Amino acid sequence: MNLTLPEVTMKKRYQIALHIAGWLIFIAWIFYFVYANRTLTFGKGLDITFGLLFHLLIFYFNWYVLIPNYLARNRILLYVASVLTMLIAVAVLQAPFDYYLFRQYNPGMTMLFSYERLLQYVLGGLVTTFISSALKVTGNYIRNERRNKELETQKLMAELAYLKSQVNPHFLFNTLNNIYSLAYKQHPETPDAIMKLSLLMRYMLYESNDTLVSLEKEVEHIRNFIDLQKLRLREQTGIKFNIEGDLKGKQIAPMLLMTLVENAFKHGLVSKNEIGIIMNLVVKNNSLLFSTINNTSTHKKREFGGIGLENLKRRLNLLYHNQHQLSFEEKEGTFYATLKIYFSSNPK
Repeated sequence: MNLTLPEVTMKKRYQIALHIAGWLIFIAWIFYFVYANRTLTFGKGLDITFGLLFHLLIFYFNWYVLIPNYLARNRILLYVASVLTMLIAVAVLQAPFDYYLFRQYNPGMTMLFSYERLLQYVLGGLVTTFISSALKVTGNYIRNERRNKELETQKLMAELAYLKSQVNPHFLFNTLNNIYSLAYKQHPETPDAIMKLSLLMRYMLYESNDTLVSLEKEVEHIRNFIDLQKLRLREQTGIKFNIEGDLKGKQIAPMLLMTLVENAFKHGLVSKNEIGIIMNLVVKNNSLLFSTINNTSTHKKREFGGIGLENLKRRLNLLYHNQHQLSFEEKEGTFYATLKIYFSSNPK
């Protein structure tokens, strides 16, 4: 994800505001809950404020220096040693401040350095270090997860674009072959075929670039393709396209159903004496069921796959993961392809 300079500035301002808010809440908690029932003089308040400044030093030295240079690089022993060194150094530095400036507010403070007071400084600093590390590590983890998810999304989008770029030339190649066949036979409806092709290409170039298209447009695209095929097949009329249900308001990823339609025409043996290709579309509130049935040669063994069907499988796995069912079956010279898509979740 590429951020512009204003976005980076806003992000940093947001982080600074979040840190300030966190410290203000912490200070309010100390003064309200710890000293709520005690008499708090100006000197004691100043003593607490200086103590907080030392905790700020520990928090941000760990945040900006120790964690990036040692913990983030998995240098655990150096990190632990550095933390202990920092805590001892801060304790030795804090002791004279408390003794000379705020001794009158702490009656028990009789020595410049005492084991109990140094231990108190170190333990307090250790808690601050732990909070600093926990927040930093958690924030880094969340940012890395978000970045990895963005990279994965970009990778999927690139792969989908590549798959779609394979669909269009594959489809165009087959359609141009059909029109060439009409032109070669000097069929009078060749201009109509070219017009149908222009409608198909308009859909593919301008409308199928969206993540989702209306199911009505996808079906219209299929009808145009079928009309184009009928021109090529001339007197052979063994084609049926049945639709059941309401298409309005439904959306689908473009060119998914078209792959099965293409496959049926590519391998189907259409005869005027029988129904060679049957396509059924059943639309319900939360699902779509599309099936194709086509005759095949009994003398030629069919292999499932090819660029079109493999492309379809991959696109379905990317767009409708766990939201689709795709199956193929061939028996007694008939090939069955069935695709069910659930509308309950939008494509990723």
